[in-house]
Amino acid sequence: MFLGGAPLNVAVNLTNLGIDASIISAIGNDELGYKTLAEIKSRGLNTDSIQINAHQTGLVEVELSDRGIPSYIIHEQRAWDFIEANHAAKELLGQADIAVFGSLSFRNETSVMAIKELLSGFNGMKILDVNFRKPFYNKILIEELLGHADMLKVNDEEIEEMAFWFGLEADYQLSIPKICAMFGIQKAIITLGEDGSSFYSEGKFHHHSRFEVDVVDTVGAGDAFLSGVIYSLVNGKSPEKLLQIANALGAYVAGSEGATPTMSLIQVKERFTIG
Repeated sequence: MFLGGAPLNVAVNLTNLGIDASIISAIGNDELGYKTLAEIKSRGLNTDSIQINAHQTGLVEVELSDRGIPSYIIHEQRAWDFIEANHAAKELLGQADIAVFGSLSFRNETSVMAIKELLSGFNGMKILDVNFRKPFYNKILIEELLGHADMLKVNDEEIEEMAFWFGLEADYQLSIPKICAMFGIQKAIITLGEDGSSFYSEGKFHHHSRFEVDVVDTVGAGDAFLSGVIYSLVNGKSPEKLLQIANALGAYVAGSEGATPTMSLIQVKERFTIG
């Protein structure tokens, strides 16, 4: 059993990179919940904004294909489906510059209302990681979430599906500018698998090829990539350097066991050539 989940993976990775990061979530008043809390603390994260409620701690079953590609069974009606917009959550966001949210947090009306309230009161950059996981997304939900976002993180398969919904071209270089214009989104980051990644900002696309790695499993690789994006934004990196760092972090995790291996920028630079 491994500690994980996209928001936590991003927070742990950013902490490893020297960025002050926290997570707003909930655990159950159960053995798994307290083990989870202890593990999160051991990773150096502040746990003040992790709520404890009467529901079981969240659990996701992950099965890897022979190529290390994961499939997921996400258990429903768990503690993180009942997040509240409490004082600790509001205080945390009041101190933050960037907030990451994703479609998987919008499975239960309790969390939906809380996250909407928190996002509406947040004045920093809001990054939407659409994170399509069947059956927990649909066009209506994603349209609503796009309306909250300043920046979009999406993969090649997700952008094709979104382009189909909105009657746009499947080519991300044609559809991304139109989607951003439709919803007032300033930037977009697109992971392209074998073709690397692209960053859309100020009307321009920047591209970087992928790093070669022997894949152990891809769980958490996209979260590591997003961590690299956020690290680069915080440190004022150029679009080219942003993609280079993000791709290297994603490749590092794909070539390691678990979603949040011990990782520093020095370790990543030792494995991959980053100028």
